[in-house]
Amino acid sequence: MTDTKTGKTVIVIGHINHDRIWHLTEPLRAGGRIAWRSREARLGGGGYFTARRLLDFGHHVRILSNLMSDSHGQEAIAALAEQGFDTGLITQRQGETDFADILLDPTGERTILSNERRLARTFALAEPVTADAFYINGPHLCETIRQSLSTAPLVVSQLPLRNGEPRPADVIVGSKADMPGRSIEAIWRDAQALAGARLRHLVMTDGPEPTSIFDGDSESRIPVPLHVTVRDTIGAGDTFSGALINGLLNGAKITDAALHASRTTAEWLAEREAMFTEKSNK
Repeated sequence: MTDTKTGKTVIVIGHINHDRIWHLTEPLRAGGRIAWRSREARLGGGGYFTARRLLDFGHHVRILSNLMSDSHGQEAIAALAEQGFDTGLITQRQGETDFADILLDPTGERTILSNERRLARTFALAEPVTADAFYINGPHLCETIRQSLSTAPLVVSQLPLRNGEPRPADVIVGSKADMPGRSIEAIWRDAQALAGARLRHLVMTDGPEPTSIFDGDSESRIPVPLHVTVRDTIGAGDTFSGALINGLLNGAKITDAALHASRTTAEWLAEREAMFTEKSNK
């Protein structure tokens, strides 16, 4: 499947984070004294990484999110606009930006510390909007957003980890790492309770293991076609979601779209690792 530049309009509903990444010298352990070798701040979050990937594929991406009105929020909006995003649906709230601290160990394992007040914010939308596709990564949605989703040709939602509110969706995406020990049938029931009768597919990634696609009756397992070893896996799942949506917008079957998403996400990780190595060696 080729990465045809379809130029579709996609609305991405999700958080735009200010990530403060701590590169640790060893894995976290209880009671330990852990050293870090470097730290950096960059834009991140589930909304950002998925939107960034869709933009890379040539789509017109509108971001529906919240940012604060302080200097960090203003700079973020300017940076997003410069990258090519449509920022007209971003709500600016009064207050100071909360940074998300991400502890990244040498193996690529990450621990995310995020303010619960920021995660609890509802995404606001004054009136219904239309698009070729919607992507949702957040538990709380206002009624106007749900109205917009109900008439959309394609809706893909991340499976919320806690207290997710109902939303109509064709595809639910999640990670098996977030739900250890649970069967695909049990996760499907949660996804169906969230998305309703519109749900067609549940897509569950599993790191380097095959991706599971379940339709309520049968499961397809899609092997990961390219394995990479990297020190930074932040945003990999969100990037997968962006590539999956791109495949579906190009008319691919869900299995082909998942294979395409796995391959291009591995390539994206490898490219970022190469840039990180080059930067470290300077």
